[in-house]
Amino acid sequence: MSEEPTVRLDTDGKPIGFIDHPDDYRTVTYEVIEHGIGLLTLNRPGKLNAFDERMIRELRSVIWNVNFDEKIRVLIITGAGRGFCSGRDILGLDYENNLPSPQYRAYVRANHEMLDDIENMEKPVISMINGICAGGGVEIAIASDFRTVSEDAEFVLTENNIGVIPASGAASRMIQMIGIGRLKEMMMTTMPVDAATAEQWGLANRVFAPDDLLQGTLAFARILAERAPLALGMAKHVINTCQNTDTETGRLIERLGQSVLIQSEDSREGNAAFREKRKPDWKGR
Repeated sequence: MSEEPTVRLDTDGKPIGFIDHPDDYRTVTYEVIEHGIGLLTLNRPGKLNAFDERMIRELRSVIWNVNFDEKIRVLIITGAGRGFCSGRDILGLDYENNLPSPQYRAYVRANHEMLDDIENMEKPVISMINGICAGGGVEIAIASDFRTVSEDAEFVLTENNIGVIPASGAASRMIQMIGIGRLKEMMMTTMPVDAATAEQWGLANRVFAPDDLLQGTLAFARILAERAPLALGMAKHVINTCQNTDTETGRLIERLGQSVLIQSEDSREGNAAFREKRKPDWKGR
């Protein structure tokens, strides 16, 4: 009798892994919008793309698959309709907020793991903010590497209005991004931050007119898609890790990362292309 395979693969030979992959996506859509660039759209426009338990599972499924798709070099996340994401669906909070504290922490960890999936993906992730970005939507945006923002978009942390705090990364990720005083202002006043202010604070990387948002984001994504993919992934890991460590440990992490990259096929290709004055042909290996 043959043994069960130890690793489950899909029809394309990619690992299915530990993620719940739905048969169909109801709350998100995904497409390869152009060569090397994937577009993940939060698709509950009637709820301003608030995420519920199903959307968390679908987001994690798409992110898992993009990780293993060597053709995709950059992922863009955006929202359908007039907003990016209004945060956690309030109806889901009715259940989790009535759990005992240990069970609450276990349940909410899955939400945190979805955001960690975005942050830890070894490919650049751009959140394209096309309107209101509130609560957990801000936490999706700041788990991404970059934020391209429509001029009419706003960032707002509204959790104080229901007597709680944003607790899925807003404090831990944004404190170094925008500074402790600005973070306290967002969390404690619940006042919105417009696109121009977000750019000034370092929360937005690029700001575009609404009609130019998609093309401006794609132009930025194309720049990233042309870069050496292994080095991009390593840069992301090193930078994210170094922000939480001392400088001596940070330099050790840099050396370790570089010691891996110099052994890669892409490193040899990059050096050869430089000497031969041609464009490198990156393989991601």
